[in-house]
Amino acid sequence: MPFNENIPQSTDIPATSQAQLLANFKAIKTLVDVNHDTFSAADEGKHKFANFPEQGVNPATAVNEVALFSRESTLTGISELCVRNENNGTIYEFTSRGVSWTRLPSGILLKWGIATADGDSTVTFPVAANIPAFTTCYSVQLTLVVAAAGDADQAVRLKSYTNLDFNCYGSKRITLGSHLVGFTYLAIGI
Repeated sequence: MPFNENIPQSTDIPATSQAQLLANFKAIKTLVDVNHDTFSAADEGKHKFANFPEQGVNPATAVNEVALFSRESTLTGISELCVRNENNGTIYEFTSRGVSWTRLPSGILLKWGIATADGDSTVTFPVAANIPAFTTCYSVQLTLVVAAAGDADQAVRLKSYTNLDFNCYGSKRITLGSHLVGFTYLAIGI
């Protein structure tokens, strides 16, 4: 029997409406038991986990409230967890990620990769239909990758960066000829 919100009425006789009341208690327990510890359990009423069905429309938010929800990402094509700021504010997908990027719940975008530099070099941040672009880049960190023991005297130095790319200088300080060095980068922005 489904939940009946119209019982008991003031004219109901408890013995007559007992089956309806019991059905309501059963329906309430069924509802509470979904993703919660049940009545009389040690952690009664606490969530075991939370499911977020994918929303077709972004939920609206009023002043002084936020929404946590799931929607299909235009970047990854799968359901991602999102937060929407108050007053129908900005929506951040904070579980979306790719091979070389992720977005944090604060809206911060991290991008990383492996690159090479031979003297003065420019590295362009990857951007595609499934890779978001930086609006603003705040920081770029470079870490040298030493390929072999003989390449220990390498260096890479960041010269400048924008929201599209960064310029660096790679060199082998002693070796004559090619100055090609490998490095990893981590860029932080929005």
